Amino acid sequence: MHYLHNISIRRFAKRDLEQFAQTVGPQITGAALNLAVITDTHDRTQLSRTFYGPNGYWHVQEQHWLTNELPIDWRVHLGDMVDGSEPAVLTMWRLRNIINDYCADSVPFVIARGNHDDNDKYAEKNRRFAGSFHPWVYHDLVWEKMAQQVGGPSVSRHGLSVFDHGNVRVITLNTSDVPVKWVAGRKNYDIKKNLAVTAAQLQELADALKGAGDRDVLILAHAPAMTRPNKPGVRFNAKPLHELLRAFNEGLKGVLNCGNHPDFGGLVSFDFSDNPGKIIAYVAGHWHVEEDFSVNGIHYSVLNNSALMGWNHGLTTRYNRRWHRRINDPSEYAGYVISVDTKARRLRVFGYGAASPKRVFAY
Repeated sequence: MHYLHNISIRRFAKRDLEQFAQTVGPQITGAALNLAVITDTHDRTQLSRTFYGPNGYWHVQEQHWLTNELPIDWRVHLGDMVDGSEPAVLTMWRLRNIINDYCADSVPFVIARGNHDDNDKYAEKNRRFAGSFHPWVYHDLVWEKMAQQVGGPSVSRHGLSVFDHGNVRVITLNTSDVPVKWVAGRKNYDIKKNLAVTAAQLQELADALKGAGDRDVLILAHAPAMTRPNKPGVRFNAKPLHELLRAFNEGLKGVLNCGNHPDFGGLVSFDFSDNPGKIIAYVAGHWHVEEDFSVNGIHYSVLNNSALMGWNHGLTTRYNRRWHRRINDPSEYAGYVISVDTKARRLRVFGYGAASPKRVFAY
């Protein structure tokens, strides 16, 4: 609680979040794992009435405030912390502000890499694709800070992170696992447009799943591996990623073939024959909607974006148009508390702002 004096929270938000905390607090006390989760804050310096702005950072601070009002174990951001549409120095500054807020909390945090977090949206507007981040920026600003926390998650070479909390293992994937090379001053891949997991990261995932022992596993990521009609949700290795989670649920052993693409291909060996645990769910953002669906027994739970999506913007989803989201109103933001009750085997998703108040799923 001693950090609260540093958090500026707007009056309307404080009223709204106090009410949310009073409602949700009693329902999550005693749960095995409680996460405060936001996604897609799309923070940027310039405020646009109909679209993104510095309110992304305010939403992070409001999550910080809420976390101290509830029995929260971990704070989570599922990516697209920044919009990545401004000069590199500005985006880096916004990114640093957000990370500093997570580091200033006594509650540990984990962050998934989003496809906007490398400033490629800004670089797209330049003929030479200038202003895009080199991989060290995200590594130094985010992954290193995550790994340095006392009792924080382990972070792999490919940005997959793992922590255990009681009888739950939480694995956060990097769905922007794109090996970048500079060719004649330009990046070979636009990270904003290429969601991917490499075979090497899938091997790290297979090892992390095996290491879960008898725990159940909650998967977090920016983008979901699959979409509702069983189509890929990422461009490279969506199906192998999904199949690996299925293999875990079924206690299988074998080798997964990710093809021979020089950047994303390879073989992944796995052995889940001694793992009695199950995948609780795969929780993601990225789509700017709320959805829950199951593909071959894997439950995908998609969370709405925190960033304000104004009524008049062409990119605003139908889902967000229905919320009539306005600035300085609870509809401006969207956030969640995800609670895992291992005794009742229930995943409960409580939402505030432009989010469903309560969703409950058996696992």
